[in-house]
Amino acid sequence: MTAYNFTLNTLQDAARLIPVYEKMLLEILDAMIERYERDPDYPFIDTKLNIITGKDHYPASSDNFFKGRDVIYSWIQGRALESLAGHAVWLKKCSQLTPDAASRIVKIEKILREVIGSMENIRNRNHGRMFFAFSRSGEPLETHQGQLRNLLRIPDGSNYSDLFYSKGLLCAAAFLGLETKTAEAEHYFLRVINDIRNRRFITDQQSFDPKNPVTAVTGKHLQGPFMIALSGIAEAAAVTGRQTWLRQGREFMEYIFKFHINMEAGTGLQQYDFWEAVDSSGSPWDENGMILCDPGHALEFAGLSLKCLLQMRTVPEFTGFTEKCRSFYQELIVHCFRQGFNAQAGGICKSYDLKAHQPVNTDMPWWSLPETIRAAAEMLEFAPESTPAMLKIIEQCSTAFLGKFVNPSVHSMAYQTRGADGRPVDVIPATPDADPGYHTGLSIIAFLNILSRV
Repeated sequence: MTAYNFTLNTLQDAARLIPVYEKMLLEILDAMIERYERDPDYPFIDTKLNIITGKDHYPASSDNFFKGRDVIYSWIQGRALESLAGHAVWLKKCSQLTPDAASRIVKIEKILREVIGSMENIRNRNHGRMFFAFSRSGEPLETHQGQLRNLLRIPDGSNYSDLFYSKGLLCAAAFLGLETKTAEAEHYFLRVINDIRNRRFITDQQSFDPKNPVTAVTGKHLQGPFMIALSGIAEAAAVTGRQTWLRQGREFMEYIFKFHINMEAGTGLQQYDFWEAVDSSGSPWDENGMILCDPGHALEFAGLSLKCLLQMRTVPEFTGFTEKCRSFYQELIVHCFRQGFNAQAGGICKSYDLKAHQPVNTDMPWWSLPETIRAAAEMLEFAPESTPAMLKIIEQCSTAFLGKFVNPSVHSMAYQTRGADGRPVDVIPATPDADPGYHTGLSIIAFLNILSRV
């Protein structure tokens, strides 16, 4: 790993990160394109590789069948649609553009069309629904006693796959100029939004990590769907130009403010504590005597909500709301970052007990660092007075991410997880497939775009 040590006192200092991050983004993008093009008979995004060893996950043994090419993860494909569309737009302004830049965009357009076609075939086969994992022929799969088996019926109520895929389809179809498909995706995404609002949303995630339980629990309501939806809401508002989407964003943000953030001190928890789940009465979920926070999710919420806030700030209807947020967002981000960041190892812990004030799961996933960089960068534009504090966070996250997570020998992709001792560990945070430029690429592209403006 390459040692990085950035000192960011000014925006000009931060600009030194631009060529470093551009090089990383291009290497990841080129790897995704190359891996897709090497097999014309596999019309799906292929990030099925081990970032530690650099080896493909296939051919997969019977014990590791879930890592092979015959298992399609909707989360990955949906995220990839959104990611590739975002990368194609960014390529037009990348300062390291080569004569091959235009051809990259053409290749991305071809990939998007083909992956949309493959995934829409799967969705149509399943009556307009998605699920966490599918066979290549479109049968939904679930884990049972450590093995994948056919799922007879996708449960009613939208799930995370519907959420990731609908917003990814919306972004990709809009980028390609597919008006009918864009309208269809918007309708699909709105259905997911309504299920979240009406508590008809259920998790479809299948766990591959015993330390990260994801099974749905009756009466336990997570902030995750509201938070992730904010990303799609911001994109829908940008694509359609309709303020109704921003009103949806305000509603979801206010829900999280009310039920998942301790807005005032003196309630037994610290001000700006952010908890993952509530019970049916709206109180923080008690997890065996603990109240758990995922600091990365708290910081991701800040970044995704700021995508909405940056659009709202130019609309008079939202002036009072944006000013309210501007008054405390710096404190929220700084507080959650201090709780989760392991300065010695360089990363953000997976879970933190707000009652005992200590980490519970000390593993550090890669995605929380670029998501935090995005949130801090957006604050440079949303609340310029926060610049010194946000530059410090960008400095710490970039030093850790580029120096300790990014693996230059494997397409500059990031190790999925590192332990508290700093070593990469073979743990699967969500899917065995590596990030298709979603958490990493889209977060860093947002950072670069903001630097170019401020």
